[in-house]
Amino acid sequence: MQTQRVHFIAQRNKRDIFGIPVLSFFFKNKYMLTLYRLTTLFLLVYAIIYGILNPTKENIFTTAVFWSIFWPFFMVITLPTLGNVFCMVCPHGFLGKHITKFGLKLRIPRWLANPYIGLIGFNILAYWFVLYTFPGFLKSPLITATFFLFFTILSMLFFFLFRGMAYCKYICPIGSVNTAFARTSPVWLSTYKEECKSCKKPDCALACPYELNPSKFEERKSMMYCTMCMECAHACDAVKLEFRKFGYSLYERIKNPKMIEVMVYILLVAVITFTMRFHHGLSRTALSEYMPWVIVGNYLQKTFGLPKWIDMTGLVAMLMALALVLFIIWASFTLIAKITGKSFREVLLTLGYAFAPLMIVGGLSHVLEFFFIEYYHNIVNGFSQAFGLVIHAEPLAKRGDHWLHIFRIFPFVAGFWSMHILWRRIEFIGKDRRLSVFLVSSILPMVYILLSLLVLVGVLFFPAQHLHRH
Repeated sequence: MQTQRVHFIAQRNKRDIFGIPVLSFFFKNKYMLTLYRLTTLFLLVYAIIYGILNPTKENIFTTAVFWSIFWPFFMVITLPTLGNVFCMVCPHGFLGKHITKFGLKLRIPRWLANPYIGLIGFNILAYWFVLYTFPGFLKSPLITATFFLFFTILSMLFFFLFRGMAYCKYICPIGSVNTAFARTSPVWLSTYKEECKSCKKPDCALACPYELNPSKFEERKSMMYCTMCMECAHACDAVKLEFRKFGYSLYERIKNPKMIEVMVYILLVAVITFTMRFHHGLSRTALSEYMPWVIVGNYLQKTFGLPKWIDMTGLVAMLMALALVLFIIWASFTLIAKITGKSFREVLLTLGYAFAPLMIVGGLSHVLEFFFIEYYHNIVNGFSQAFGLVIHAEPLAKRGDHWLHIFRIFPFVAGFWSMHILWRRIEFIGKDRRLSVFLVSSILPMVYILLSLLVLVGVLFFPAQHLHRH
């Protein structure tokens, strides 16, 4: 279906990206979108094959593609800025959309239609647990290639069996993660309402391979599971992609809040942000010997005689971070429920969205610093190796360079932004005792800010004599 045939919009509003020729070309043009997807598909396939054929540590291309480009650099950079463009160019979704057309189109069983499978099973356990406990495991090109080959085969199987892109919604390790954190972005997909009023058949919804209805995004203040594939925009010209203020929907009343979104914010701020501050922050200072996760981890390591390739300190740091964050959430929101007379669930679903910036915006500190320390030269040298280029790059900076501390501002931006959203969202559960509710609900971002400050003090004033890489 040609875009112009349905609800042609002659004059788009100034915020509409589709009304700006250059941006429309990059975000909507079918040929450009196909080019992006073919490029990422080529990189995926080539990196997997290259990793299998070159399994030794001398192969830096495979690990550079997956651990320096795709994750975490590209995803963490784009989610708070451009929205869910990671899924827009995902090779799994690109292949899956075509495979589904010829598949069985079964409805996924209820027991499988659970996004916690992807979040907890394949994200937290299969990746972060392994990363902290067996830090050298995923550095292997062969294991990395096998890891992504497994998920490629699994995704193709799901696309063939089930309708509605079920793999992306429920099984993909970053499916629910991306759509949840995309809320921090200023980019928002919706439709021109005046056109939708006369629409008897929602072409945008019928065209969506994920079985979503873009005309309802604005009303619900939710784009959950939208991957910005732009099939809706190709089917109907009334679809618009706008620049709004950062975190637009986080300030609005969400019609049907999802617990999975809130749990994405809570669990990943624990598993990624707090654990990183513990294990890769304070553990790399002269204060490390006083840290409880180091004390307990070393004790377990020695008691059970575990080999060095098992890092009990990393595992204990993750478990302690999870315990701390979950306790803060339980204690603070239980108290708020008593103060407001609301249920714990209602309070959590109303205020929990304010924690969205903590991981994804705070994570910019890590990925930007590591771009200069590690990602840049790994990417350049990896591509040079894989494609026979006569190029060699050195790190743009080394760990400990003082100018890199400028990136440590992002955790503080994330913490205070989270508190600002909390102050605004408290209105949705009532204005009585607003200050008390704010102070209690702000415990998590305040602890987050204090922890970031402690890490900064430790790095600046208590530097370790020997640093390790990760």
